[in-house]
Amino acid sequence: MIAVATSEKSASCAALRDKSTNMKKIEALIKHLISRINQTHLNAFCAIAVTLFVLLQLRSLFNKKDSRRQKSVHTIDGKKFLRVEMVDKKVGDNDDIPGEYECLESPGEVGDNDDIPGEYECLESPGEVLYRAISISDDEAMLKSQLFYEKMKRRRSVRSFSTRPVSAKLILNLIKTAGTAPSGANMQPWTFCVVGKAEIKSRIRAIVEAEEQVNYSRRVGARWVLDVAHLSVNWCKPYLTEAPFLIVIMKQTYQLDANGERHPTYYNEISVSIAAGLLVAAIHNAGLVTVTTTPLNSGHLIRELLNRPKNEKVLLLLPIGYPAEGAMVPDIKRKVVEEIVRFY
Repeated sequence: MIAVATSEKSASCAALRDKSTNMKKIEALIKHLISRINQTHLNAFCAIAVTLFVLLQLRSLFNKKDSRRQKSVHTIDGKKFLRVEMVDKKVGDNDDIPGEYECLESPGEVGDNDDIPGEYECLESPGEVLYRAISISDDEAMLKSQLFYEKMKRRRSVRSFSTRPVSAKLILNLIKTAGTAPSGANMQPWTFCVVGKAEIKSRIRAIVEAEEQVNYSRRVGARWVLDVAHLSVNWCKPYLTEAPFLIVIMKQTYQLDANGERHPTYYNEISVSIAAGLLVAAIHNAGLVTVTTTPLNSGHLIRELLNRPKNEKVLLLLPIGYPAEGAMVPDIKRKVVEEIVRFY
């Protein structure tokens, strides 16, 4: 009996020892898991904090320009507008905002710059963009107008050209200026044919002089010949070949779509004439000279020579170049401003 009791007691002690060992293992495992969980949480927290910091820095960088602009949305005449107020604007800031509203939505239009100059941005204005006005003082405007007049009053029709070459890039800049002219329905019904090849210039000159000789002798009459006599104008046009470039300005009397159907161009002659005026001003502004030449009764022959489509007609010829040394111009006087203006 004693032996049996001793054996049972030993078995019970062994079981308790095993249980204690297992509990210690479980406790160690739990501590290890807790330690790993805390480390994982800490790493995750640090990663989130770093990510938020980077995002805030990026937001600050991209919104730096607008950080000084307080905005609030308003509705005016059924359209949404965003009111923008400048806060702590410093000298040298690039936010030129002359107006009080900025138009925020103008689908279908693009401009040279996406920055909108108004203090309110229009949210709903399909097909339009805000005009980017040049903000100058009254005194500066007066000075600019006077300086431009002083330059333009020296413009003359020059018929003697230097052999000095003219850059084709310069010619393109002049034509780009002409292309900014207003036009009926914005159809821009103009084509500027730049002739630089001597052979083509010679053929154009031959066409013009042949028709001009007939014009002076039969068509225009004695009165015209007498009226232009003091200007040294006659049927001979040597400047058409002497100038480095000859620009043939074409007006598009109608337009053709991809299917060959005709579509009208509105006020095409007026529109192209305005563009020609801008071109003449740009030519003089660049230090070059020209003389407007109207190829009476020879436009269709010039069009065929240049292989232009039938919807284009010649409006003007503009020889372009630097003035020849010692170039002479007629001694004329322009009307004073009081003779050409009426205020109402």
